[in-house]
Amino acid sequence: MKRLVNRLVLLICLFPWHVGAQPPAGSRADIALAEGKGGLMGVVLDQQTEEPILLANVLVFEEGTQQLLTGTTTDERGFFRITDIAYGKYDIAVSYLGYDDWVKTGIALTDEERLARIGRVMLSSGSNTLAEIEVTAERAAIEFGLDRKVFNVERDIASSGGTAEDLLRNIPSVTVDLDGNISLRGSSNVRILINGKPSALTGMNRQGLLQQIAAGTIERIEVLTNPSAKYDPEGMGGIINIITKQQNKQGFNLQTSVNVGTNDKYNGNLNLNYRVGKFNLQGGYSYNYDNRFFRGERLRTTETVDTFWRLDQFSDGDRLRKSHTLQAGVEYFVSPRANLTLSGRISDQEGGGFSVRSNRFLDRENILFLSSERTEDEVSFDDSWEVNVDYRQRFRQEGRELTVSAQHTISDEEEEENYVEDFFYPGQVFFDTDRQINPALEDNDVWIFQTDYVHPVNDKVTLETGSRVTLRGIAIDSRLLDYNPATDDFEFIDSLSNLFDYQEDVYAVYGILKGSTGKWGWQLGARAEQTNTTSRLLAPRQETFENDYFSVFPSAFLTYKLNDLAGIQVNVSRRINRPNFRSLNPFIDQSDPLNPRTGNPFLRPEFINSYELNYLWSKEKGSLTIGAYFREISDMITRIIQPDETGTVNLRTVANLNSGRNYGLEAIVSLRPVEKLQIVLNGNAYRSEIDGNNLETDLNASGYQFSGRLQGNYTLGKDWGIQMTGFYRSRGVQAQGDMRPMYSIDMGIRKPILKDKASITLRATDIFNTRRFGFVSTSGGIIDDATFQRESRIVFLGFNYSLRQDKRKGRDKNDRREGGGMDDMDF
Repeated sequence: MKRLVNRLVLLICLFPWHVGAQPPAGSRADIALAEGKGGLMGVVLDQQTEEPILLANVLVFEEGTQQLLTGTTTDERGFFRITDIAYGKYDIAVSYLGYDDWVKTGIALTDEERLARIGRVMLSSGSNTLAEIEVTAERAAIEFGLDRKVFNVERDIASSGGTAEDLLRNIPSVTVDLDGNISLRGSSNVRILINGKPSALTGMNRQGLLQQIAAGTIERIEVLTNPSAKYDPEGMGGIINIITKQQNKQGFNLQTSVNVGTNDKYNGNLNLNYRVGKFNLQGGYSYNYDNRFFRGERLRTTETVDTFWRLDQFSDGDRLRKSHTLQAGVEYFVSPRANLTLSGRISDQEGGGFSVRSNRFLDRENILFLSSERTEDEVSFDDSWEVNVDYRQRFRQEGRELTVSAQHTISDEEEEENYVEDFFYPGQVFFDTDRQINPALEDNDVWIFQTDYVHPVNDKVTLETGSRVTLRGIAIDSRLLDYNPATDDFEFIDSLSNLFDYQEDVYAVYGILKGSTGKWGWQLGARAEQTNTTSRLLAPRQETFENDYFSVFPSAFLTYKLNDLAGIQVNVSRRINRPNFRSLNPFIDQSDPLNPRTGNPFLRPEFINSYELNYLWSKEKGSLTIGAYFREISDMITRIIQPDETGTVNLRTVANLNSGRNYGLEAIVSLRPVEKLQIVLNGNAYRSEIDGNNLETDLNASGYQFSGRLQGNYTLGKDWGIQMTGFYRSRGVQAQGDMRPMYSIDMGIRKPILKDKASITLRATDIFNTRRFGFVSTSGGIIDDATFQRESRIVFLGFNYSLRQDKRKGRDKNDRREGGGMDDMDF
């Protein structure tokens, strides 16, 4: 009775109720089997922590042979189920990277014993060798879950030695532009998670953080185009979850890599852990030095009732990014079912850039009447740290779990830009100069508190519930100092300086109910959020803007298994795109007088209703997914341009349009036509419709866009790996113009050495130097035609090495065969 009361109190405290997921594969006693067929079921766990192992490989062989018959991978709770196996005797092998393989032989399936319950498979760290059976199959490049696609990138050659940003360029559905901006299925409003957690750093300086994470430390990338109510609804495009390699092996383990790129590019990382007894100590360091040139060309025509002039602008410069990142953590196993983790990350970034911008002003007859040369010298420093505390409690009841976490992030960025612009009459006759200094400070402070609880009510229903609080504070202090020749000094210009403060607090609770019946699986959920925001412009004038709102975000998933190879998924969700603090800041940034920018403090959040229909087919030699999606957007946030008060230059800002719609079709094909060749082909075609009648009739736009990616991996000889990736994005529409096509080809080769403990990689990005970004925009008689290029044709040479010392080498390997277990203590 006391135990029942305790459980009821816990559930009440974790309100709202969240019931259900389709039961874990293999957890039901009434598995349907075809006539004359049998099946296998079990659960795979870490022997030390009893944590479930996701995506472990489960392979079935004919008894006493290496003839692979079928296989599967475990779900998020470690469960597996394989059905419709002919009666007979079989061997089963379970493997996962970083663990000893587990084998059980002589499993008999008969008419009397049709379902073999393997029970709990406890994997332990070890040599990854099998005594009876040698398993050489690799994990599939793409795997599919109920609400996500999983891309296993450990062996991605094209991104070896690069960063997380480089790796994302090779992920189907994902596009990364020249400045590192990420879009998913054409939407740039994407949520980035690190190991399933919303690192606050990804919301402040996403490109900076992704460039600090070495590609060699990433195990897989999960793409959720329509996430459930469990996840933060922020992000129209969906969620990209970056899963790093977890260092949790017994003893001392080390992984390191060093890479050198052409034209001053260097990076390296070191990750290690020492696990003994109830403690697991982890540490890591990464360094990145990236120097790249950039070029740009802009042709602008300005025509009004009483004026006409043309601008020819050419830019040339270099930008340097240098960063040191140190991370450390300690994990304490309180009991076989509970662990407490304290971890942190410290980052020190330094950047700089120098560019020359040449401007030529011409009249209607194309005659030069004025020119200028503007030099821009920039230096920046960004110091940030992040601390995480996580507690996880598993219970005796399989699948029941409680997690509690807290996160605090502080980031301080200091930047200073120096501008010198000289003006000339025709014939290069100098007549004036303009000098400015623009120092700026940006402080970010974020707290995140989260609780999640999972409770299997029975074999068919699971309850999940949770809550989250996010408290974000941001302050900007930007000053402009103009040179005064009379005093030979720089003077503070109040009207061109900016002091801005932003506070955003979000309080959320969610609940989900999942279940299954026969071939059907379903999930229903809802998330409720209260958002309070305050924007304060403190200088050059004082204004306060508040916007508090309550929102509910439902989600629903339905799956139907057509047969053992194919299934259909239908899902629906509601999402939100909250304006960021830069979009809300009403200050007009005049750092480039010919291209001023400003925010809009009256921006409202945009809401998105997202619908998807997917067909999934998977077999040993390949897989296919075809998806149709539709996104309906209200109060659509978009960047627009409009003439400034003088009517001579475009002011870039953001606004809410009436609505927008996206219709799309996407296909992902993974093939292994022969043992040594794997091909992944992705195509995404969609139509965008923009309704901006609330602002201007010419803000209505519609059009089609297509993007595609082809990647091939081939094993040459015994162990040489070759990879080639091609990417193409077609012309696309914007509210006031369109984007030009973009395409590129990357290539890489890898050679394992030192008995597979190390490898040497040579890769080249953008081989034909074609990765350029261009657009044409029109507004108020001003036509902009621009093309930009950031250095992308780069050759990298890299070296990777892994060292492992297992403290349990003397242990009897029979201890890890045929199951094993821990005592079933309750919490």
